[in-house]
Amino acid sequence: MKSERDYSEDFKKSAVAKFLSRGNRTVPEISNEVGVNSSTLYNWRNNFANVTDMKKPSKPHSRSAQEKLKALKEYGEVPIEGRGEYLRKNGLHEEHLAEWQKQIEDALSPSKRSTQDRAELIVERRKNHELEKELRRKDKALAEASALLILKKKADLIWGTKEEK
Repeated sequence: MKSERDYSEDFKKSAVAKFLSRGNRTVPEISNEVGVNSSTLYNWRNNFANVTDMKKPSKPHSRSAQEKLKALKEYGEVPIEGRGEYLRKNGLHEEHLAEWQKQIEDALSPSKRSTQDRAELIVERRKNHELEKELRRKDKALAEASALLILKKKADLIWGTKEEK
């Protein structure tokens, strides 16, 4: 079996790339495929994972605004036939890019957003006013029913009920 020094740096980097992009496969499966011990793969990962092209891409929802903007710019510059490869390489889907584009547009158009917010606020205030009005009406009805019940009990105490007569 070869020693670690016998492998070229390119081989080590490609093995680490397979290791980092293994998906649901286990480390032993990758080590068997590459033909090295799994502990060797971990060592190579520690040595080469700091190289920028070897880093595992972060999850789409956890990327910073700068990363999202950079990805949108790069995606726009890629020819149409190479976009699928770009998305796979960066662990993205077109839905992520569309969502990020919408987020940027929303952030850059405050007047449109504030108009929508004002309209929603007006609708919510009207709803709130109607609900408060209904609550006051029901409170009054409850107070009236309670007063009538108390009066009936007092009248029954004073004059007695029909059953007592």
